[in-house]
Amino acid sequence: MANKPRKPVVDPRAAERRRSLFMKIGTVVAVVVIAVVVFVAIVLTNKSSTGDATAPSVATGDAYRITAAPAGTTPAVTVTILEDFQCPACKQFEQLYSDALAQLRTNPKVAVDYRPIAILDRMSTTDYSTRAANASACVAESTKGANNFEVWLKFHNLLYVNQPTEGGAGLTDSQLTTYANQAGAQNISDCVNDGQFKSWVADQTKSADVTATPTVRINGKDVELSTPDALLAAVNEAGGAQQ
Repeated sequence: MANKPRKPVVDPRAAERRRSLFMKIGTVVAVVVIAVVVFVAIVLTNKSSTGDATAPSVATGDAYRITAAPAGTTPAVTVTILEDFQCPACKQFEQLYSDALAQLRTNPKVAVDYRPIAILDRMSTTDYSTRAANASACVAESTKGANNFEVWLKFHNLLYVNQPTEGGAGLTDSQLTTYANQAGAQNISDCVNDGQFKSWVADQTKSADVTATPTVRINGKDVELSTPDALLAAVNEAGGAQQ
């Protein structure tokens, strides 16, 4: 009589090992999925909280350029002012150099580039430097083409006249909007409150590569200035002398 085929013997220990392996694989997959979800959530949260990284359309590169140079021409000299609206030294610079800067802004051979950055957020409890720089971007964007940044300059000056003391909360968004309205900019409250250009301000602050403000650059090189006349002389030496 022929032998019947034997049924395969199931090793319970091997089966248990397989179940354990499957459980481990499932746990790893679950952890990976959770990690991906958390990462995406963080990215989206950061994106929504820091605003739009796109630069204001009125910016020339990384600054607000004021120049009397004819359209389509390139000024011989670019004076770049890196400033922080929370910076007391920047306020003093504006007070001392305002007449010289006004003179340069009417010189067709010169471009004055204003570049607000935010290196002093730590000196307020509300990141005032960033909020003020964002507000200035809102003003510039809302009044583009308006008399070559005349409104923006008024707002710029109002921020220094009303500069808050270091260590406090700084001006509120409502106050920033009020000063913008006084300068001639309208309908910017959403831009200010939402921090529309905060990411751009952060990018400009990082790429500026400075540890102190104000920093003045002539044709891209840092210069040490002692007086307004020294600024005018440096510009003339760089090729900005008017005939």
